[in-house]
Amino acid sequence: MQRHLFFLREIHRVLVASFSYSLLRVCIASVVFVVLVIGCGPAPKGQYYVPETVSAATETMPSESIHTEASLPEAAAVDLRKLPYVRNVFRRPADISKGGLDDFYASTRAKVQHIAVISNSSFDILKAFVAEGWAPIVMIQLQGRRPEIVPVSAYNDQLSEVFLQNPVNLGERRVSYENFQMYWAASSRSKCVLITPQQLTEAKVREMLGKYLPTEAFQRISVRSR
Repeated sequence: MQRHLFFLREIHRVLVASFSYSLLRVCIASVVFVVLVIGCGPAPKGQYYVPETVSAATETMPSESIHTEASLPEAAAVDLRKLPYVRNVFRRPADISKGGLDDFYASTRAKVQHIAVISNSSFDILKAFVAEGWAPIVMIQLQGRRPEIVPVSAYNDQLSEVFLQNPVNLGERRVSYENFQMYWAASSRSKCVLITPQQLTEAKVREMLGKYLPTEAFQRISVRSR
């Protein structure tokens, strides 16, 4: 009996010692952890993955550039078959013996309702009118020919050619950019005529030109219309 009591006491002593030793280890580890946390400070930023918010993702994405600069297409054409109000004016040959385009403007009063004379034009302005679907009418005297009033129906930068078209028989004549600009400036004094379904004011013409040309390219134009 005493032997059993002795054996039980030894087991109790061992358990108590083991528990005390384990408790001591836990306390020491806890103290060391607290000291390390205080000494090292908070965890550095970026150490942990944080999901990117929608706003942050939007800020990091490159914004798409929007092309807003006015520019002329490399080529454009007007189908005179779809412009009867232009073709009707040319049923009879235009009389240009007096005042050229100004006389043409005055003599069409009974033939067309809306017509405008654009002064201080340039070749780029003519191209812008064609790109818009308007056929600018010019007076030109090519070398070896008589002066004539004719619509510009197309242009092509790759060919460096402008197309002059007879509105009645729709016959076309190609002229190089160089020759056209030289003879048009001399004959028309950089003027052209526009015949449109609606009346053109100077504000409307400038607004349209702004789609194709920088503002300084048409600052000097003037518009006379009815």
